[in-house]
Amino acid sequence: MRRRLRYVGAMIAAGWLYTTASDAHESHSKKLPDVKDVIAFRTYLMENIGDNAKEMGDKVKAGKIKEAKVNAQAIALHSLRIADLFPQGSTSETSRAKAEIWQKWDEFVKAADTFRAEVDQFAMVAGEGKEAEAKEHIKKVFGGCKGCHDSFRTPEKDEK
Repeated sequence: MRRRLRYVGAMIAAGWLYTTASDAHESHSKKLPDVKDVIAFRTYLMENIGDNAKEMGDKVKAGKIKEAKVNAQAIALHSLRIADLFPQGSTSETSRAKAEIWQKWDEFVKAADTFRAEVDQFAMVAGEGKEAEAKEHIKKVFGGCKGCHDSFRTPEKDEK
């Protein structure tokens, strides 16, 4: 059931982004989502990535390597949109995005691209049931999460 909900969530997210992007492309006079909507959506998307990452890690720990592939695929799909969800200046009192995102934009985009490549690689070896390789790649995936969060996201108040 959780897998189905995550899949549905991923499809809704992809549809929203596709519609928004195609609407913006087709008619520049149409109103793009306001910053609060972008922040809310990226928060949802990042939480979904986190939920999938936790489930993926739990599956790997339990030796269910092949089953972790679906989580990796959802994360990879979402990771394609990371840069799109950080338009210039999209901050608020609830956003944990640091100004460094826009000050070091190329580094931020490279981190998102590297993350996606690591998740894709994990999905491939997990799907083949290669346990040792999957365990090595998942470390890189989680390292990518941590590296980006350390550089570009403020800690939660209770993390300080």
